Amino acid sequence: MKQKLHKLIPVFVIIGISIVCIICIILRQISKENGSYAEIRVSGDTVMTLPLDKNIRQNIHGANGIELVVIVDDGSVFVEHSDCPDKICERMGKKSSVGETIVCLPARTIIEIRGR
Repeated sequence: MKQKLHKLIPVFVIIGISIVCIICIILRQISKENGSYAEIRVSGDTVMTLPLDKNIRQNIHGANGIELVVIVDDGSVFVEHSDCPDKICERMGKKSSVGETIVCLPARTIIEIRGR
């Protein structure tokens, strides 16, 4: 009987961890706050803020001569095009919640969603 219980302990631990993870994901989704603007920083300096309530297409001149095309559409922001070699910033998708970021390391550019 004790051997069967010892074999079940890892199963109970996995189930417990899974339940905690699911609860954390649900709470995070519930507590998301939509941002009101995107703050754009290049090399640590704020170069621009874009309101998320207007549709905007903006070229950003990042470090190392890299240019990014940033789009604000329907309350979210994304990078449509970047001259950087890896294009990770383009694949980061649309961001709209406070605290979310888009980062382009070669251009030393950070786009962060801020609230009021």
